[in-house]
Amino acid sequence: MAASTIVVDVAVKPFTARLKRPFITSLGSKDSSCNVGMTVTLRGGGRGYGEASSSLALAHLTPASLARTMTRLGRSCLGRDAQGVRGIAARAWKEHAESPPAVSAFETALLGALLAQERLTLASWLGGALDRVTTDVTISAWDPGTAAEAAAEAAEDGFRTLKIKVGPDHRENLARMRSALARMPGRGRRVILDGNQGLTTRSSLALIESCVREGAVVELLEQPLPKDDAAGMRELTRCSPVPVAADEMVMSPEDAVRIADRRLASAINIKLAKSGIFRALEIAAVARAAGLGLMIGCMAESGEGLTPSVGLALGTGFFRWVDLDSDYLHRDARPPKLWKRDGPLLKSARGRDTVRGKSA
Repeated sequence: MAASTIVVDVAVKPFTARLKRPFITSLGSKDSSCNVGMTVTLRGGGRGYGEASSSLALAHLTPASLARTMTRLGRSCLGRDAQGVRGIAARAWKEHAESPPAVSAFETALLGALLAQERLTLASWLGGALDRVTTDVTISAWDPGTAAEAAAEAAEDGFRTLKIKVGPDHRENLARMRSALARMPGRGRRVILDGNQGLTTRSSLALIESCVREGAVVELLEQPLPKDDAAGMRELTRCSPVPVAADEMVMSPEDAVRIADRRLASAINIKLAKSGIFRALEIAAVARAAGLGLMIGCMAESGEGLTPSVGLALGTGFFRWVDLDSDYLHRDARPPKLWKRDGPLLKSARGRDTVRGKSA
């Protein structure tokens, strides 16, 4: 047993991140995000950080329940060798599958500590395919005035692709889209439409058509139908003029296989909060083998909590669509240690690949 990679300390700390504006989807709204951070420390000094974010999509997972699960997982690995992270993570997923964000935070913290001990970042460990990626920015299901204000701010900061939250009301969707796009410069303004399970097949197609008439380039339609409507997703995927992404429908590699086999979507949105790193790589392998597009998304993590997702995007270069903007939506965002944000550009922090004790 390598003494330097033994887990000697685990800390779990809930905190509240205030948002610039209320986050509103067809599933509800919130003014702040209650997240739970976890730090794992190894005997040799390697330290890794993971973060679980409460979300509207998994509203039953309260910050208190996430913290309890993370604390239990942390105690279970004290005195164990982090080099067994794959096996430890697999057991955690088996025993606590009902709390994906908590298991993911534990897994990323443990792997991060091991990589920091080896003076690696997640991005370099995965191959270092890219040194930067470009993300969209989310326009919540706001009134037109708020949507225009947020879009203008994003445009000034250099964002060129908007991910617009949409819902059952077609008129409201169009008003929000028009107001937001009016504040974006140039032609060919790109949008991703995120239904959060709140649309129908008919309303999805009508919305795409209306957006195109307004001069928008619709790049993707994300989880428009309820996650259990397999027949509807298959039909919509077949007749949609733009790619359709499965989000809430894919929580595991097995879900990805089902999507691919039945052609329920033309793309998959991977979020570490749903799958963790190792299972995310399995999902990506399934999607790539089946010819499905890949998107990487997030919940409401802080900049530090977003680090593993940025590392996955940079390290693999797998993702056609990048939706890693959670820290940008925070009111008091702190700059992360291992990457830098320049508006929509997420860049490796040069000179940081060999820093011991930082989250990876």
